[in-house]
Amino acid sequence: MSGLQAGASSIKINPKMGLKKGGFRLFAEPITSIDDDMELGVLVLQSKGSRIAIISSDLGNATPKEATEIRELVAGILKIERAHVLFNLSHNHSSPTLPDNNGNAVVEEDYRKSLEYYTMLLANLTTCTKAALANLKEARMGYAWGEADLNIYRREWNNGQDILGEVPDHPVDQSVGVIRFDDLTGKAIATLFRFSCHPVVNGAASPTLSADFPGPAKRIIEEKVGGVALFLQGCGGNVNPQVGIGYETDCTESVYRVGTALGAEVVRVALGIETHRYQKERVLLNNVPNILFKPWTAVTDHAEMTLSGREEVVPFRYSPLPERSVIESEEVKWRKEIDDRTARGALSWEIRAARTIHAWTVRVLATLDKPNPTCDFMAHALRIGDITLVGLGVEAFYQTGEEIRKRSPWKETFVLGYTNGTIMYLPRAEDYPEGGWKWPNTYALPDLLPQVYCQPALWHPDSEQEAVEAALRALNHLMD
Repeated sequence: MSGLQAGASSIKINPKMGLKKGGFRLFAEPITSIDDDMELGVLVLQSKGSRIAIISSDLGNATPKEATEIRELVAGILKIERAHVLFNLSHNHSSPTLPDNNGNAVVEEDYRKSLEYYTMLLANLTTCTKAALANLKEARMGYAWGEADLNIYRREWNNGQDILGEVPDHPVDQSVGVIRFDDLTGKAIATLFRFSCHPVVNGAASPTLSADFPGPAKRIIEEKVGGVALFLQGCGGNVNPQVGIGYETDCTESVYRVGTALGAEVVRVALGIETHRYQKERVLLNNVPNILFKPWTAVTDHAEMTLSGREEVVPFRYSPLPERSVIESEEVKWRKEIDDRTARGALSWEIRAARTIHAWTVRVLATLDKPNPTCDFMAHALRIGDITLVGLGVEAFYQTGEEIRKRSPWKETFVLGYTNGTIMYLPRAEDYPEGGWKWPNTYALPDLLPQVYCQPALWHPDSEQEAVEAALRALNHLMD
């Protein structure tokens, strides 16, 4: 049997100009120029007759249906099962929308453009996966953690209301997880790096395409460490950059500063990971007294690693849905509001918000016809030797990631959000408003606003703990 093999590749996934970004009120305007190329990267690992693949992307959102198609495409190329393919989205807000657009209504022209882009995306993914497979070579792996003081808790209590703001003194996950794959000479093949933060430095006033802060982070890693850098988004559902959501039309300087600072920390950590050599105990230098040093010794073994994957699906229940009569009135109201706002030439975000809320009312009415409506949530775990990655198909809050990492049975676990599609935010029970979520009360935007994802209501407050237990089950099954 052969030891670990690794191959990586990345490819540009820029859309044509004019395609709209994803968004509810902010963002969602057409892209007019390129600040920074968007990329998609694929890492393929092989050992003991098994393969797994990790897809990293500068995309914003994908539905589970789209994510499943992406994963099954890669699984087919690599001749592996879907559970061995993990697809992570950076949740980049400067990314174009995909056709399903989280279930929200889109005009026909936008849908055609998105479908064209999605077709190109799948073609590029095919090319990238085949290149990563062709690049397979004997490899070793190491990992370590760093820290970056670049993010901030964003759920602020202001004038008696929970808002999208900043809470500088609130704890937040500032950990930077790094996994390095090298060839047998110590030359980098790929560097995975995980950080939890919304990529919104390139803000809503900017009409440009950007990979946001992961873009410059990847560039400096590839320059200083080598190989292919792949960003993995952690649990950033309630975390923003310390610089805030970019207000200016030109946000390139802020994107560069944040991304380069994150990349520099990854470089520091990655350069401290030695896979092809180690230091022995101190000895005399040339037998000269009082001069001790640690000589480097080459690593000679090339270990095999167990590679496996596991999916755990939980049907999330909803909070109580609004009464039918209420939603029927809301459907009529917002259908008329679309026409009225369009006729008077309202701002594009006002028309977009009306379309989104109307689409939501239609979704609620359809859901009310079901006796016990649910939505499938997936926790997906990958094993790489004695460490694991676990991805959650939601916008998970950082505390959820910390709890899973703490309770994981593995030596080390890298917890990711935005994995294999994103179905909505996942607040913890204590994050819900007193008395529970109810329409039409105003709650935190967008954390407690199901309209953003066109879900009929927030999840039942027990759902976050159900997600934690599902992740732990997936991690435990990898020990079988």
